[in-house]
Amino acid sequence: MTEYVINIVDNYEVPEAPLTSQQYVVFVMNKAAESYKHQYNTADFETGIAAARDAYNESQEEVTP
Repeated sequence: MTEYVINIVDNYEVPEAPLTSQQYVVFVMNKAAESYKHQYNTADFETGIAAARDAYNESQEEVTP
């Protein structure tokens, strides 16, 4: 199993290519956070992630009759 350390930062800058596996995982996660920020119209990446998480969790709740 491979473990990665992921830092999500609002001012993320893509490192010079070619990227290592570690750098690529961080890149993907920061781009996802940036996308959530825009999609949910939040002030920063952290609240964008929280909004995306909440939307996901709400979609997973079972409807009980």
